[in-house]
Amino acid sequence: MGDTCRLPLFADCREVDDEIKCPGDGGYSVIPLFGRRVRVRKDSAPIRLMGCLDELVNVANGARLSFGNGAVGRIASIVMALSMQLNAYLVQGSDERLGRVREVEDALMSEVVKICRGFKGPLGWVLAVTPELQAVDAIRVKLRECGRVAASMLDEYPQSTNIISALNHADKLVAQAIYCLGGQVFRSVDDVVEYLLRSVREQDRLINK
Repeated sequence: MGDTCRLPLFADCREVDDEIKCPGDGGYSVIPLFGRRVRVRKDSAPIRLMGCLDELVNVANGARLSFGNGAVGRIASIVMALSMQLNAYLVQGSDERLGRVREVEDALMSEVVKICRGFKGPLGWVLAVTPELQAVDAIRVKLRECGRVAASMLDEYPQSTNIISALNHADKLVAQAIYCLGGQVFRSVDDVVEYLLRSVREQDRLINK
């Protein structure tokens, strides 16, 4: 880098022969995983799961900041906390940390039960029809994605089953919340498609009047 530019370095980077060298530059990282240090490729399942959980934090925090203290904001806050605890469990692998994951799971269950108390609406294909519900659905989609990544770790890391179950339960609870918060329900995917295309045709009709 020479003397013309002195940027601050991350704690684990160093300057060698006028170049910045950081862990991971060669495509591998040494990370703590379920309580032990392992060397893995940066495209490996554990790294991808850590990244997915980080993305889930980001998506949930966006919803939390956008929709405040209402039902959507509360769901987002709890899912954000769940993702943080799951990432900590992925690193530590301890029973004590898993217990904290379960506590957040219970909080999400309690919140959805409260939201859905007295719900007697139809079930079927549900469509988010407001920005608030779309934010909840984005959280649901990211939960499912992280669950798929976690499932790819099962053979090598059996403890990942605890992460899979937590994500699977959360996905189903968040999906239920979309129904209870007023998502539009259709009998089949064909009904959803017809609704969407009909709205496009109606817009065209109004434009061409």
